[in-house]
Amino acid sequence: MSPLLLLLACATPDPSQDRNRYVQALARAAESPREAYWACRDIHDSRLRADCGLTGVEAIARQEDESTAALLTRCASLEDGLARDECAFQVAEIRDDASACGSAGRFADDCRLHLLSAGFATWIPRSARADDLALQEKLSARARSVGLGPEDERAWSAWFRWVLGMSLPLDRAVCESVPDASRRVACRETGRALYGDRLNHARDAGTYPCHGEPLPPDLATTPDPELDALRHRRETEDLCR
Repeated sequence: MSPLLLLLACATPDPSQDRNRYVQALARAAESPREAYWACRDIHDSRLRADCGLTGVEAIARQEDESTAALLTRCASLEDGLARDECAFQVAEIRDDASACGSAGRFADDCRLHLLSAGFATWIPRSARADDLALQEKLSARARSVGLGPEDERAWSAWFRWVLGMSLPLDRAVCESVPDASRRVACRETGRALYGDRLNHARDAGTYPCHGEPLPPDLATTPDPELDALRHRRETEDLCR
């Protein structure tokens, strides 16, 4: 082999070595997350290096006493933009710190909505109603606390889905008592989407009663002609085919 070819062969990274370094770094993350994070720097493939670094930051966030700002600095050092955005999202989730969502790029709003929804179980009682004004005011405050506008439609849809989803049978009649007209619409539409998702689950699980059996509890509704029509249409389209 000529000296030039030999030099090129030596300079070309070996993919198998990168894979070994990646596996070793991930194995080290459980016990020494900071060491694992730095070990990722020895990986030549940029995407594999970024994914490894992302895993290292996640491990540090879970196990080490390191500030959100320091973790985000580590995220910013990742060379892949998608990995950087995902890294900030994961820091926000692990630390329950909405301030990190601002560094999540394309995932910033998803990050804020995720933190908002993840906290529902801590303050929404099982007896909650969609027309409860005190809870609606609390939602507005919570939305602001994670960086969302208090009138953000996505926040309200997430809240209506949670509250309506806790009641069996599904009862959209409560939506008519919501004072704000736009929120009444959001409540009804969210209830319809929720019911559609339940029908999809029954279809995928093969549990929809296609032979006249009673509806299971999760598909039962209070009198609701629109949802009845949706269910009957879906029976011929995909639920019972």
